[in-house]
Amino acid sequence: MINQVLKYIRNSAQPFGGMQVVFAGDFFQLPPVSREPEPSNQKFAFMSKAWVEAAPVVCYLTEQYRQTKNELNTILNQIRSNEVDESAVQLLQETRYNEHTIEPTKLYSHNADVDNMNEQELKALDADEEIYFAKKTGNAKMMDSFVKSLIVQEKLILKKGCKVMFLKNDHERGIMNGTLGVVVDFGKDAEENGPYPMVQLMDKRKILATPEVWSINNEKGTPMVSFEQIPLRLAWAITVHKSQGMTLEAAEIDLGKAFEPGQGYVALSRLKELDGLRLLGINRMAIEVDPLAFKADQRFQELSGDIDQLPEDDFKNEWESHIYAAGGTTDEKELKKHRNKKVAKEKKISTHEVTIQYIDQGMTLDQISTERGMAKSTIQGHILTISDKFPDVDISAYRPDAVLMERINEEYQKADKKAKEEDYSEDGRLKSSIIFRALDGKVDYSTIKLAYAFLDV
Repeated sequence: MINQVLKYIRNSAQPFGGMQVVFAGDFFQLPPVSREPEPSNQKFAFMSKAWVEAAPVVCYLTEQYRQTKNELNTILNQIRSNEVDESAVQLLQETRYNEHTIEPTKLYSHNADVDNMNEQELKALDADEEIYFAKKTGNAKMMDSFVKSLIVQEKLILKKGCKVMFLKNDHERGIMNGTLGVVVDFGKDAEENGPYPMVQLMDKRKILATPEVWSINNEKGTPMVSFEQIPLRLAWAITVHKSQGMTLEAAEIDLGKAFEPGQGYVALSRLKELDGLRLLGINRMAIEVDPLAFKADQRFQELSGDIDQLPEDDFKNEWESHIYAAGGTTDEKELKKHRNKKVAKEKKISTHEVTIQYIDQGMTLDQISTERGMAKSTIQGHILTISDKFPDVDISAYRPDAVLMERINEEYQKADKKAKEEDYSEDGRLKSSIIFRALDGKVDYSTIKLAYAFLDV
C-alpha cells in the first residue's frame, strides 16, 4: 500500500515514487499472529511485489548488543544457522535448575496460558484493586487498528504486590520497555492527579508510573489518534509474541507448546545470558526457524558480501546518481546558494514555540498534553526550556505548590553546597536525579524539572 500511495502522491512510476527507502528488521522474528493460516510466502516483506520491484541493496548487520560473546549468543547463532547441536540443547535443558534472586517473568507460547497465570496471581493478592481505563481520541477506524498494534491494555487492573512491566522507554528515569518491578503503593503526583501506581524496580528505586501517550501524528505533528494509559502491564507472564523488542534480566520460559518456527529464537533472545534463563520445556519446533526465512537470510548474507567487495568509487557514483535522479545536485556553488536561501527563510516554528501557543491560550498541562499528543512529562520539560529561552513568556500558572517548591529548593541548596562538577547538567543546574534521590523518589523527575523553572539557581 505504501508503495502505491507514494507513486500516486509523487506522480511517479518508480518504486515508492522514487523516494529513497531504508528497510530494517530481522526475518527470524515472529510475524503478527493471524486468525487464518498463512503460507510463508505471504508473511514476509521480501516476497511482496513492492520489495521485488524496489530491488533493495542489502547490508547485513552482524554486531550484537544484547548478548555478548557467551553461551547464549552461540546457541542463538546456531538456531539462525539451522545447526543446533546436542550440546546446545543440553545447555538449555540444564537451565531448568537455575535459581534467580528476582522472580522471573514467565513466557508462554499461548495467550490462554499467560492470561490464566496473570489472573491467578492477581486474584491471589489480598489487596484492593485500582482500575485504569485508557483515554482514546481521534478517528475511530484508525483507532481500532492502532489499539491492536499496542501492547498496552485498554483496561488495566492493578493491586499492591502485583508484578508489572513498563511498556515505554523513559531514558531520563532509566526505564526501558521491559523494565520489571512490583507495585508497592498508589499515590498522587505533584499536581494531585491520581492515584497512580508506585513501582519498586529491581534496583530498589521507586517510580511513580504516570500516564503516557501513544499516538499517530500527521506531517504537522498533530495527533490523528491518541491513546493515553498507565504504561504498565501485569508481568508474572507474557506471550513470546508480546515479548519481542524487550530485554529481560530473568525469564522462566515454557516452549513445550511452541507452534511456530522462530518462537524459541525470539524467547531466548530476550535474555542477556543463560544464567537469566529457566527453561521448563522445549519441543523441536522451538529451535527451528522458518525455512523460507532461513533461505532468504542466506541470500541476504551473500548479497551483503557482494556489496562489501565493491570499490568506494562505486558507492560514490551510486550516491550521486540517486541525488541527480531525485532532482538534487552535488555542485558546491548551487549547494551554497541553497544554504543561503534556507537561512534567509523564516525559521520553522520549534516544538517549544508550539507549546507557548497553548500556554498563551491558558491551557493546563493536561490539556496541552492531550492537544499535542505528548506525555505530560514532556510538556513539563518544555516549561523548563521555555523559562530559559523565552523568559518573557508567563509560565506562572504551572508553578508547583509552595510546599513542594520549598522542599525541592531546600534539597537543591543542600546538594549544591557539596556537588561535584559531574553533578551538573549542561544548563548549569544540578541533575534532577540528585534531587530525586534526596526526596526518596517521592517526587518524579518531570515535576522536579518543572520546579527548576521557578528556582533562583
